[in-house]
Amino acid sequence: MPGTQVRGQFSKLLAPGLRKIYLDSVELEQRSEEHSKFMNVETSEHAYEQDTKFAGFGPLVEKPENTPISYTGMIQGGDKRYIHLTYGLGVRTSKELYDDDKYGIIKKAPVALARSEMYTKEIVAMNVFNQGFSSNVTTTDGVSLFNAQHPLLGGPSATNVGPGLANVIYAAGTYPNRPSTDIDLSITALQIATNQSERLIDSMGLPVNSRYKTLLIPPELKFIAREILGSAGKPGTSDNDINSMLGEDLSFMISHYTTSQGSWWLIADKKNHYCKVYMRQQPKMTFDDDFDTDALKQKTTMRMSAGATDWPGVWGSDGP
Repeated sequence: MPGTQVRGQFSKLLAPGLRKIYLDSVELEQRSEEHSKFMNVETSEHAYEQDTKFAGFGPLVEKPENTPISYTGMIQGGDKRYIHLTYGLGVRTSKELYDDDKYGIIKKAPVALARSEMYTKEIVAMNVFNQGFSSNVTTTDGVSLFNAQHPLLGGPSATNVGPGLANVIYAAGTYPNRPSTDIDLSITALQIATNQSERLIDSMGLPVNSRYKTLLIPPELKFIAREILGSAGKPGTSDNDINSMLGEDLSFMISHYTTSQGSWWLIADKKNHYCKVYMRQQPKMTFDDDFDTDALKQKTTMRMSAGATDWPGVWGSDGP
């Protein structure tokens, strides 16, 4: 049958005396799980999960003597829906090949499928960041996860309320978690991101605490990250200035599932950001026999979704 592994395709597995025969996806060391170290991983029992944003209240207003109190109300924002998709892969092997394989390679198929499953989980999760600079990943405000002008529910009045925002925001009524022009990873770039984090406000302009803890980078940026975060003195100079980033208590983490060599991200503690992975069905391995052919069928399936409900707590640059 089409798609069935048969003895004619794997004659070497039937021959005696081979010194070494191996399945690289089993013998090569697998990387440990990465996405759960910086993303919120939750379970789900529904076809989808949905979040809705509400804005709180602005500051108190002065109440002159013997005058009525001023009243306000919450503002409802947008929705974010997480639709769980099914992922799966299977392999079909003739009974004769399964029985005659002298080296046990065919019997290792479940281990290889498990490795494929883990890779898929990492890619689906990391694509929240890889694609977060485009409309492929949006939040409750309807714009990309990483954006220089996230619209605030409070509008321009929110950025009028927020203290000291004149040199931080790029447009009234919005707040950035991305530079106006994407920039390389550097100490200056980290200072820009840190300043925007220190001035961060909620939807109505009240200051909030959301310090970044992790610098997420592709492997190609690890040497620059070490210089910036590990140098006692200011990187790239011969003077005696201290490295001002040391006090920010940042650590860096390499993601091996980035699609760009120049993109980089800052992430707060998991409790202070909204990037999520939902597992509707954990990976499940099943086996069956084909009644007519006696072929063995092995497959793994899972259901999951990933995305970002809101943007505070993360910051990114897509490189130059």
